[in-house]
Amino acid sequence: MVTLQPHAHLEGTLLPRGFFLVLGLIYLAALAVDRLAAHWRVPGAAAVLLLGLALPTDLLTRAHHLGPVQVETLHRVSLALLIFYAGLKTDLRRIRGMAAVGLWLGSAGALITLAITGLALLLLAPLMPGGLPPAAAALAVCCLGATDSGALEDLLKALRHAVGRRLSHLLQFDVAVSTLVTLLLFGLVAGLLQVHPHGDHQALHGVLAQRLPDQLGALGLHLIAGLLAGLVVGALAPRLIDALVRSDPQLLLVAVALAFVAYGLGQWLGGGGLVAVFVAGVLLSNGRYRVNRFEQQALGRVMHPFNTAAEITVLLLLGLLVQPAALLAVLPLGLLLAIVLPLARLLAVWLLLPSARFSRADRIVVAGCGLRGAVPLALTVSVTEELPHLRGIPAELVEPLAAQLLALIFVVVLSDLLLQAVVMRRQLEAVAQR
Repeated sequence: MVTLQPHAHLEGTLLPRGFFLVLGLIYLAALAVDRLAAHWRVPGAAAVLLLGLALPTDLLTRAHHLGPVQVETLHRVSLALLIFYAGLKTDLRRIRGMAAVGLWLGSAGALITLAITGLALLLLAPLMPGGLPPAAAALAVCCLGATDSGALEDLLKALRHAVGRRLSHLLQFDVAVSTLVTLLLFGLVAGLLQVHPHGDHQALHGVLAQRLPDQLGALGLHLIAGLLAGLVVGALAPRLIDALVRSDPQLLLVAVALAFVAYGLGQWLGGGGLVAVFVAGVLLSNGRYRVNRFEQQALGRVMHPFNTAAEITVLLLLGLLVQPAALLAVLPLGLLLAIVLPLARLLAVWLLLPSARFSRADRIVVAGCGLRGAVPLALTVSVTEELPHLRGIPAELVEPLAAQLLALIFVVVLSDLLLQAVVMRRQLEAVAQR
């Protein structure tokens, strides 16, 4: 008689017994809470985050041997698909006349928002148990620059027709640009704040002065590699789609394959994988095809399920990784930052959107729809990976600080979703109806 071990692996596989059962039940539960959230007019992302937090912390980690490598793989694949979808949603034909405003809002707007939020975090750092090293604070704030496509779509659906198409397309373009800017800024700041290989102890301003040219050069190479890879894949994609695709299921397969090729080629050329998938997505959505139904609407439609799966994976992953004790410890600081963040966004929008073209009502709507979601949460996982390499962080503080930063970004994103999508909903509807 054979006795099965509690976590014995299935024959012929490295996965533990019960892995797929647990995984399937978790995704079904995520879809159930998302539907319930839509009924209550609450952002689905917030509901899935809370579900991840409610699940036992070791459900997929200790119990099912999901280690750092598997977490990192899920994180990178999900982030790449989210960025690719953001590119696909960038329909340049629909933002004619507003491209410059969208670029300005997504870049300068994100930087202004991060600067104000970062200053607030440094002032409020004493509220962090054990203190908050400046390097860790700077990198954590960089996660919050990107607005979120999924959360934005949920809010626009909840507002029904209160937001016109003109502003909706501008907001989608803002999502794409702010995401790209945030990724590049995160990489630049992480490179600047890393400990020198020889372990020197220069003052921070001296390190920045010495390393900034090198890091800007590396960033330039990163951008060039990503742009080149994205342009190559984007240029070949219409011909491949015309030659290979005969149905929507095949279009989905080709689109996912092109996203992976763009990411891999960007990495091979110099590390610009995420830039490459974004550029490829933009070119795919704005390309010309012999078959009209294989244009932006079809690509966005077939990729939407993958984007939803990636978004739910990121939300659940962070919810599972957050430790309740760390969550309680950072709750006051997180709630305060969640108030500062939308106010900083409002100030940035007020400064950047010209009053001659955008009414007060328009600017309030644009500010109120700047939700954070899956991309900031995915970058938070990268923060925990960078902590051991950052200047001024002792080795004994890395693990507790990582747990606290995960919890902090969790609180900020969750509160931001609820504050802007629930508390501001009535105001947005009232302003948009005037």
